[in-house]
Amino acid sequence: MGWSMSETSLATALRNGIAWNTINAIFSQSAGFIIFLILARMLEPAVFGAVALSAVVADFIANDGRYAGMDAILQRGNFDKKSLNAAFISLSLVATPFALLLFMAGPLFADFENAPLVAYYMPIFGLLLFFTPWLSVMDALIMRELGFKTFAQRNMISTLAGGIAGITLAFSPLAIWALPAQRIISTMAVVLFEFRHTGWFPGRHTEKGACREILRRFLPLWMVAAINISMQRAAMLVFGIRFDGTTVGLFRAADRISESLQNPLVSPLFALWFPLMSKVRGNLAAEGEVFTAIIRTAAFVALPAFTGLIVVADDAVALLLPSSYAGVAPILRAVSITSLMIPLVWFNPIAMNALGLNRMSLQYSIAVALTCIGALVVIPTSTAGAAILVMSSPALVYGVIGNVLLLRRLNLKARAHYMGLAPAAAAALAMGVVTYYVQATALAGMHPPFRLAISASLGMVIYFGWLTCFSRRWMIERIQLLLGRGR
Repeated sequence: MGWSMSETSLATALRNGIAWNTINAIFSQSAGFIIFLILARMLEPAVFGAVALSAVVADFIANDGRYAGMDAILQRGNFDKKSLNAAFISLSLVATPFALLLFMAGPLFADFENAPLVAYYMPIFGLLLFFTPWLSVMDALIMRELGFKTFAQRNMISTLAGGIAGITLAFSPLAIWALPAQRIISTMAVVLFEFRHTGWFPGRHTEKGACREILRRFLPLWMVAAINISMQRAAMLVFGIRFDGTTVGLFRAADRISESLQNPLVSPLFALWFPLMSKVRGNLAAEGEVFTAIIRTAAFVALPAFTGLIVVADDAVALLLPSSYAGVAPILRAVSITSLMIPLVWFNPIAMNALGLNRMSLQYSIAVALTCIGALVVIPTSTAGAAILVMSSPALVYGVIGNVLLLRRLNLKARAHYMGLAPAAAAALAMGVVTYYVQATALAGMHPPFRLAISASLGMVIYFGWLTCFSRRWMIERIQLLLGRGR
């Protein structure tokens, strides 16, 4: 390879980032998934649907806005008290209208959806938005020191605190408040942890002109981040209008199972783009190698995971969820099919940003979001699974277009790029076909937990066996990158 991480500090930060991001993702998803399973056995799907509908708008600020605010502060690079106060005030100007909107719109939306719980949940989620600007500033102070470990510790504590609160209420007469309590306690845990770590509290005095500069940086970052994950939340709204609250709850349950695989497998790779690309910027060959290595590694981990989930969806749902969630299986299968597009679609916007193609990234993200949501609204479907597939189909076309644009920018051949994904695709296909055949014949009639365990074990043997026989070097390179040591 024509480049190296020559600066020890950057290499150490990169390894620490990968390690702690992976630990954080695995713990958060594992603990969150266990908490979800416990709550799902105590609460009806309609309750999950009410929470999902209530949180759609709130999460645009609480998640996307919060981290866009952190990025804006980090980009500006001023951390004196007046600058931080200005950041807090400018971000509050964005959060406050949304908080008031949610507080007032809750009862109206509840009547429209015939979901009474939304009238109580949505105002609560709106009030929590007032903490978002404060958290953005404290997040920036932590990440200024590359506090990957601190972020992981924070998320672990908040996940456990919120989970304990939610489970406690789920087993009480106040069970309908379990999910809001989980969110409230989790937010408070983050606030207390970060305040204890940073000791920062907003003040009155600000730097002249800083508010305008923060907003100038914040709004484009927020727009790209919001667009990139808006399809799922917009889909939630469309699902709520087209189907009933129970279907929304089933969709959220299926998505939650899918996320338990997506986040620990794929999220750590997102942390590689900016550090690696900033190190090799201007070296076209090295940029191409970074791009190729990350995309191939994404294929290595995502394709077998979601091919397997397609095959075992029925058994997984039967094992994990009560009978009232039986409708999750076909939705989970559809979600898993769309997740096979991860190597082609998911990384295009962040790759464009990492290469300095910010305008292209924004235009690409807007086009994908509008087309996919438009397809969901316009094209009639009779089932939730079909709606998911219809919504995601345009993303595949845009994914290939985005790939072509990036490959042209990096002076890479499209044929060589896609052939580099072939080992994972071929191994995953072989795994899926053989596992499905064995499950439908030799394992037919077996109890779901045993069939699931045997199918998963067989799938792993086939997948890694295929790669060992036909693409051993390719597999080793992927494993080395996941460990933060390789290409």
